[in-house]
Amino acid sequence: MKRLHHFAAASVVAASALLGLASAPVQATPVAIDVGGAQSINLQGEAGNTVWLIDVGANAVLNSLSWSLDLNAFAPSVLSEMQVSFGGSSGLDLLTFAPGGADFASGAGSYSGSLDLSPFGLSVGADGLLRLEFSEAYKDFALDVAEGEWLRGSLTFDVTASAVPEPGTAALVLLGLGLIGIRTRRAHAHAQTARRHVVG
Repeated sequence: MKRLHHFAAASVVAASALLGLASAPVQATPVAIDVGGAQSINLQGEAGNTVWLIDVGANAVLNSLSWSLDLNAFAPSVLSEMQVSFGGSSGLDLLTFAPGGADFASGAGSYSGSLDLSPFGLSVGADGLLRLEFSEAYKDFALDVAEGEWLRGSLTFDVTASAVPEPGTAALVLLGLGLIGIRTRRAHAHAQTARRHVVG
């Protein structure tokens, strides 16, 4: 009976460890991306655009975006048309952001600010890759001709790592629970057999 209590206690500890892995507090990390030299070329989603893939961690959640940027729109294209779309590497469920959205002039412009992304529930996939695509909202020039350049500056994403435990860790804990269950059943069967021998 004492063994059964030990095994039961061990089961509770192992289960608690598994639950702790799944619900452990996660820490937000800023990921700053230097966008100097990126060009806005074609419409969003078209071939020929500048596309970057940044490793931010598997299933990471994007909490906020801040920026400090210098842009240059080549006339007759305007600064409000320069944009960047971001999200998972699949290219689906992207958010599109235009730093100079209210600036309808050609030439250079400087922009800074921040945006809360939490209402969008945006995260990257299991590959951990954040996709950035620089594009134009309106095409003024011929296809594949750049209409603007992101001269200097950065986009900084506040990223929260996934709280889901690594598959290997979860598997080890589950394996431990399985072994505890087997040993508990064996101990119980052994106790029943011993009891029958005593009675008989």
